Amino acid sequence: MALFWYPLTVILSTIVVYLSLALCAVGIALLVREYDLYLREPVGLLFLAVLLGAAAMWAATLTQVFIIRSLVGSSLLLNDPFLAALAGTTEELGKLAVVAFFAVCLRRWFNEPLDGLVYGSFAGIGTALIESVWVLSGEQLASLPPQEPVRLAGHVIMGGIGGFGMGLLTFRTRRAFIAIVLSYFGAAVLHTLWDVVAFSAANHYQRTTTIRPIHSLLAITLMFAGMIAYRWLVAYGARLTRAKLQVCDLATKRCPPF
Repeated sequence: MALFWYPLTVILSTIVVYLSLALCAVGIALLVREYDLYLREPVGLLFLAVLLGAAAMWAATLTQVFIIRSLVGSSLLLNDPFLAALAGTTEELGKLAVVAFFAVCLRRWFNEPLDGLVYGSFAGIGTALIESVWVLSGEQLASLPPQEPVRLAGHVIMGGIGGFGMGLLTFRTRRAFIAIVLSYFGAAVLHTLWDVVAFSAANHYQRTTTIRPIHSLLAITLMFAGMIAYRWLVAYGARLTRAKLQVCDLATKRCPPF
């Protein structure tokens, strides 16, 4: 009887963990969807962005493994800051590539300044989901670890920041390319710093089985800074969208006579 109940409990706990992860992803997706105020993107395309984000994460991981193996084969020592920078640049480049796909191949639905942030955010959901599955697949858990919703939110914020500049291509101006570079650089730096803190915290915990307050403070500070930057870009993108569409009222999409 015990042989029957043991695998059953493992199966049920696994279902609970992954169902909780999926619900967190849906909840964050609905929040991001609220920022798409004007020309709303089709749900199917947002789901495609999630799938492409997962594929981009897979490609970024293969790229990281290839670079690490090549450098190790050359007898080079790789420190944590380098690994953090490698992860930050490749993973954010993958999300940006997803946004670029929509901007180039599906321009009919990439038609307002906020679209870069929206598609980048949904690509971040896919990136976070596949990363969480990799992490959780090696563990037997009864509930979703608290860091997984944070992982989801972090990738969404960084994906939105990194993809924002691509949305300015809808203005057909050369300044958009500067915005693309700056947005990507900001997301990559934020991601790198986040991983530096995470690596340092993990190393300290392995040595002492304790968590230093400074690591928690730095992680909170970085996440808070990312949230502020993300929300500012949403507001700025909304202003640009209103200017492009020349609308004031969300319900009628028109401006009242002055």
